[in-house]
Amino acid sequence: MSDDLPNALQFLDAAADDEVRSFLRRLPMVGGNDGDKITLSDLIYEMRLLPFVMDAWQNTSGNPGVPGRLKQLSLVYQTAEANMQKLTGEKRRLKRLIDMPSFLDVYANVGLP
Repeated sequence: MSDDLPNALQFLDAAADDEVRSFLRRLPMVGGNDGDKITLSDLIYEMRLLPFVMDAWQNTSGNPGVPGRLKQLSLVYQTAEANMQKLTGEKRRLKRLIDMPSFLDVYANVGLP
């Protein structure tokens, strides 16, 4: 991980609006890469994907409880990524992984959209 990351996070915390800060709090839950570190390009992809994710949340039903919400989260990101790729041609660099401890923390303490 870069030594500049704490400075970048401090900057984003000071300069970003509430929507961006909310996005960043949830990012570890959905931003893991299979077999590699998250790069700045990956972060930019996640930020560009956010409007597609928010739209997919509105149109993807889910069941209560952790298993139901995990399935919903997976479907939301599949839909969002497919829609973004159709519109922009951008594709995720590596398979996305759900960070379970982070997911459970967001599920229990922050809430999903």
